[in-house]
Amino acid sequence: MKLHNILYAAGFVSIVLSATQYFQNESSDKERDGLFVGHWAPTFFILGKIAEDKARLNRSLTE
Repeated sequence: MKLHNILYAAGFVSIVLSATQYFQNESSDKERDGLFVGHWAPTFFILGKIAEDKARLNRSLTE
């Protein structure tokens, strides 16, 4: 499995985890946890896009 696929999957998992945390209880701690986890998704998607572009150009991630 390629790195960009893993990062995209992590983005979708963070969205699902965020929704379940947010709607699980009416506790404000769970809602805050859900919002915090929800902020991870854009980072995973951006990193996945960078890794995908680097793989398409046959470059390493550090170039």
